[in-house]
Amino acid sequence: MQPIDRRTFLGSLAGSLLLASAPAVSAIKPFAGILKAPPRPVVSPDACWLDVAGPFVTSNAKLGISTQFVLTATCFPGMDGFKDPKNQTAYQIVMYDATGKEIKLDNNGRYDIPALHTTLVDVGEIAHGQEFWGGARIRLAPSAGQVQHAGDLFSAGFVRWQTNSNFDNVHAHPAAPQQAIGHFNYSMPLPALADYHCMFCLFNPNDIPSLGTIRVVDRMATTIVERPYNLPPHQSLLYSLETLKNFDSPGEGLAVTPLQEKKMAGGGVIVVHNTTEAVSFAYTVMKSRQGGTFTVDHPLHFSADVATKPARVTPYGANKSYPVEALLYTPLLFSGQRFGGLEFESHFYLSASQWLEEALWLMPFVTTGEGDIAWVSSKDERFPDRIKPAALTDQGLIKLGAFQSVRIDARDLPLPPAFSGGFGLGTIPKTSHSLLKVEVHAKEWNRSAITHFRPGGATAKAYRTVEGRDGLATDYVVTDCQLSGRPGARKRDSILAVMNIEFQEEHVGTPKLQLFGPNGLIAEKSIGEFKPLACRHFLLSDLFPEVQTEVGHPTTVRMQDANAMMIVSAVHLDYDRKDLALEHGSDRHSTFKDFHC
Repeated sequence: MQPIDRRTFLGSLAGSLLLASAPAVSAIKPFAGILKAPPRPVVSPDACWLDVAGPFVTSNAKLGISTQFVLTATCFPGMDGFKDPKNQTAYQIVMYDATGKEIKLDNNGRYDIPALHTTLVDVGEIAHGQEFWGGARIRLAPSAGQVQHAGDLFSAGFVRWQTNSNFDNVHAHPAAPQQAIGHFNYSMPLPALADYHCMFCLFNPNDIPSLGTIRVVDRMATTIVERPYNLPPHQSLLYSLETLKNFDSPGEGLAVTPLQEKKMAGGGVIVVHNTTEAVSFAYTVMKSRQGGTFTVDHPLHFSADVATKPARVTPYGANKSYPVEALLYTPLLFSGQRFGGLEFESHFYLSASQWLEEALWLMPFVTTGEGDIAWVSSKDERFPDRIKPAALTDQGLIKLGAFQSVRIDARDLPLPPAFSGGFGLGTIPKTSHSLLKVEVHAKEWNRSAITHFRPGGATAKAYRTVEGRDGLATDYVVTDCQLSGRPGARKRDSILAVMNIEFQEEHVGTPKLQLFGPNGLIAEKSIGEFKPLACRHFLLSDLFPEVQTEVGHPTTVRMQDANAMMIVSAVHLDYDRKDLALEHGSDRHSTFKDFHC
């Protein structure tokens, strides 16, 4: 396919982009009975404490897996508020074993961290060597005299796992439904279970029980297995995502066994539906059946109490226009492109929840480093052949019913050899980024990692209206970056994937990157101009060739742009373990208007 000029492509997308991608918890009411009183008032008497959940933490020397928390301390006002040492983020870590028993921590699990002083907390150390597995609540609030509350729960704290041969990290799950009443469908797409052994970790961080059902469906949303769950306060359960058998321990759950449920060989969706007022949170831990991959990601809550409209016969308007209602992106598209001595390939897993309409329409497209459209489904006669299953395509688009899902492989798209760029989706009606996953595979290591998309359109545009942001169009954070070794003997590095997601406006981005460590700002660098929809990739070691980080001291990259909405994601590379991890990045105010006291 010949590249399509961005303006020509936009001409086919009629309608208002003032609609946002879906919030995780829509039309909900406050529910104060679930949370305990906040910790002692060390910040201010009226401090606003918000929660994120870590559904799988463990400290087990015999199992050979350890857990750390990466705390980014992103609370500060304005563009340069991180320079004031008084601007800190207060954290409280509360950990529970699988039976719901609280693990006692020194200083009540409290940490006060200056802004953007990336801090690593080892679970084994703070638990004084106690072996356990379970879940965690991480509470956070700004220090007195600055912002009202944490602005981004997606980058406030991360859970990281390490073994001798693997590492991975996922942000702690914003636990806003703890402050809500209602029923939710909590789902995510799964890769092919012929390729992956999956363990599902379900955690109830609430002070009241959480009950409901859990089910696994195939790509066409046919239920393969379903069973009830009953989680008392603070307890955790482990499941097989083939049979929903309960595992007694992470050791049993992480032991790769032959595929038992052949109907899930091609993948599908995991769905949790809560029937009580308290919702639970989960991570899906995925291990490849061959190659040694260990990767983790999370589902997303959608309100189950919203009336669903019938499916549209066609999403197109007059003159074949496509009145897009939400835009979602990942800058992690690779098709045979090489970075850091490795060749990368991307795979995409796209799913729908049961929400506004009976069918979700998606128009996938690919952008180049200059912002042109390298491919779009509606202009590709062979498009159905590129989708698995092809039955879920219609009228040049993907059409998904509730909990249906598809897979797209970058190598099956008509792209130039050794290509990298951005992958976007225009959807009708709106949906959310966490229902859309991207897998990046390093060919030489035979290892993969999975994360999810980023919101665009009005969702991203709304961030810049937050008071105290100094009008920045972009204030993005990606963490757990490490740099060590030299060219030819590299030990740790990261690929930064940077994309301008401006769609309606001709705003050219000129982003500046800042690198922060445990002691604050290390270095900064501008990385040139990005036309709208342009997506390019950089090795962190090329951008900051003189920087070396110490083991156990990860860094955070902050990207700012005054003019254009942009996103940055990262591929973390460990050359010693021959492993990779993904971090999708998040805007520093992405949840400021959604989650508050």
